[in-house]
Amino acid sequence: MKYLIIFLVITSYCLAQEFELKGKVLNKSTDQPLPSANIFVKGKSQGTAADEKGNFILKGEFSNKDTIVVSYIGFEKAELPFSQLFYGQTNYFYLESKIITSQTVLVKGSIGKTGITPISFSKLERQDIGNSYTNQDIPDFLSYTPSATFYSENGNGLGYNYLSIRGFDQRRISVSINGVPQNDPEDHNVYWIDFPDLLGSTELIQVQRGSGSGITGFAAIGGSINLITSVFSDKPHKEFSVQYGDYNTRKYSASAATGLLGGQYSFYARFSQTLSDGYRDMSWINLKSYHLSAIRYDENLTTQINLFGGPIEDGLAYTGLPKFAVNDRELRKKNYSYWEADTKEYTFTLERRDKEIENFFQPHFELLNEFRLNNNTTINSALFLVIGDGFFDYDASWADTNYFRLTKEYGFNLSNNPTNAIIRAKVENIQWGWIPRLNIKHGNGELILGGEIRIHNSNHWGKINYAENLPSDFQYDYQYYYYEGAKEILNFYVHESYQINEKINVLAETQLAYHNYKIDNEKYLNYNFNIDDLFFNPRVGINYRIDPRHSLYLSYSSVTKEPRLKNYYDAAESSGGAVPQFEVGNNLDYDFSKPLVQPETMHNIESGVSIDQDGYSASLNLYYMAFNDEIVKQGQLDRFGQPITGNMDKTIHYGVEASFNYKADKNWEIIFNGSYSKNYISSGETFIYAESSGEGEYIPLDLTDNPISGFPEMTLNTIINYHDDNLFVQLSGKYVGKFYTDNYGDKLGDYLQMYPGIADYVDNAVDPYFAANLFASYSIEVGKFVNSLKAFVQINNLFDNLYASYGIGKEFFPAAERNILLGLTIGL
Repeated sequence: MKYLIIFLVITSYCLAQEFELKGKVLNKSTDQPLPSANIFVKGKSQGTAADEKGNFILKGEFSNKDTIVVSYIGFEKAELPFSQLFYGQTNYFYLESKIITSQTVLVKGSIGKTGITPISFSKLERQDIGNSYTNQDIPDFLSYTPSATFYSENGNGLGYNYLSIRGFDQRRISVSINGVPQNDPEDHNVYWIDFPDLLGSTELIQVQRGSGSGITGFAAIGGSINLITSVFSDKPHKEFSVQYGDYNTRKYSASAATGLLGGQYSFYARFSQTLSDGYRDMSWINLKSYHLSAIRYDENLTTQINLFGGPIEDGLAYTGLPKFAVNDRELRKKNYSYWEADTKEYTFTLERRDKEIENFFQPHFELLNEFRLNNNTTINSALFLVIGDGFFDYDASWADTNYFRLTKEYGFNLSNNPTNAIIRAKVENIQWGWIPRLNIKHGNGELILGGEIRIHNSNHWGKINYAENLPSDFQYDYQYYYYEGAKEILNFYVHESYQINEKINVLAETQLAYHNYKIDNEKYLNYNFNIDDLFFNPRVGINYRIDPRHSLYLSYSSVTKEPRLKNYYDAAESSGGAVPQFEVGNNLDYDFSKPLVQPETMHNIESGVSIDQDGYSASLNLYYMAFNDEIVKQGQLDRFGQPITGNMDKTIHYGVEASFNYKADKNWEIIFNGSYSKNYISSGETFIYAESSGEGEYIPLDLTDNPISGFPEMTLNTIINYHDDNLFVQLSGKYVGKFYTDNYGDKLGDYLQMYPGIADYVDNAVDPYFAANLFASYSIEVGKFVNSLKAFVQINNLFDNLYASYGIGKEFFPAAERNILLGLTIGL
């Protein structure tokens, strides 16, 4: 009898009953409703759709064994057992935005998940970008994430801009777009100017601090940045925007999306042009941009094509200014090709000429595929092609016949040096590759096997584009240097995310990377060589989830990264005395198997805690980074405005990072983050030229315990947002602490007394600075033909502070004074 009663109770409990289920579907990131979301019972024909406010009522017979599924295009599905839902009241379903199917595995593993992935990261979604993006370059926009700073060559954040994370410059930050690496294979730099207005087509950005994942391909020391583009939508839309601001800044853009066509296709296009005279003299820009995407969904195959880039033109502004100019409202706008100065005024200047310009075009082509073998196995493929072609023309009034190779040795017989010369430096490159990846879900987690094949080839040459005192028969296509660069990259990695139990998740990864540098067909000196490197980069981490809202993590990684090609040989400066940086054998030939500059190796330990509560979230992260042969800035620039770098024996970087996000209610949000760090040379020296008994010689100067140039000890960011149905207001503030422009630290004065020629400047500190920006927009829904209007005002450097945001050696880069930008966006 007892068993019969138990059986009847269980049976009545499981039998289907007639219910009316009420619910509301919301975007988890914005709390905004998701209209027309689909709601259905898994495995049954019962279903409904949400109304314009995300509300729904699902009627029918349900049992506790049933599962309710809520879906919306562009968002992750939510599945909840019926037994966990409430009857007679509204159930809230929060959906997370997802990456378009064709891109999931291409970035999976490098996109962190709070409370699961043992890494330190920040994430910006489309809503975060769309709220306040106007014309900012990516380094500017990301500079409000923890430990990030940026500076602009022309001062107002348009043109050439540079990002640092934890003080590490972007040569040591891995950047990828849709999983495709963007760091230049030879130079390691990221030239954001070559894909202007990319943020207008960006769906998601993750900024990871510390050593980067092998999945990103390019070895990361300071961090990695992953951008996911193509804003596909289930509904068609068109948008036009116009902006105007100080320094004659203008931007015009238009975008359109078709929505989902026939349940299978979607297309997206965006075009824009950004123009500005620049804050500094002659630092103008004319940046054209396009982004075209198409996607096709089949039952088990997704195919996506992305085309983006744009021809750019700009006036060169890569030379900084003496420190005394930073606080002078007129002098700080100057843009000289060359200058000399004491501590109070200029002693010589050479004005930037209007012929000093750049033209470049670097289109990107991507073909992304995802093929689902079954529910647990997916194959991804990314084929990409990048073609670069352009030049920059810069002043060479200092050059003589020897530098230009216009001597008898090369068939010339000039009696005078050319004057007022302009050099045209030409770069042509082509880069293509394939990134295959296999994703296998198993009972305890996920395994990703992947690799990368990348082939890069380039041509570099320089010629006199203009000069006086040249013979009448001089051929202007004469190249005084020419060489071909190349790099082959072959990576393979294994990435495992293993769930030991509901509280403990382990991440383990290893990357094997083969890199081959090459210089070939050098025109005059025939210094041709190959350098092969094989790197093993492991990482392991563990995340402990105390409960659904609190977690701890600990990770260790080791990364080795090779120098850039210029560190081995600056072939463009061979006529100026640059020689290969390799050991010289007994026969005075270079031994190209023994480079003087070595790859840098970092061992990185990180530990952190995160809290995710209703209304607020917070995280605290500690890191310790120990280097052998770190490649550091020496405090000088080359002719192209790029820092001269070299190895330092042993260096240490350690610090703490904190972030806090508080939502007071649905309207107010406060974001705070900050960092404090120490970055110093634990063992190392530099060689300086000193006079001794009437003869000069190079002697070592011990730099042990000195701070490393370019690394601020403290950064603080605060953002206050107010958002209602129509109005959005954002007040943001940034504080960056003092840092040095060289590796002499506060000992520069002592060094100058001992060795007067060690530097031609006496102040090597970038002073602490604070800057605030204000952004406000107002949106309204209009009517049938015009769906919406959005007007905005943006005030940069609200309090009109005069400061330099960066410095290298004696050169400081001032940020623009207070400036205003206005804009209007029309949605159709």
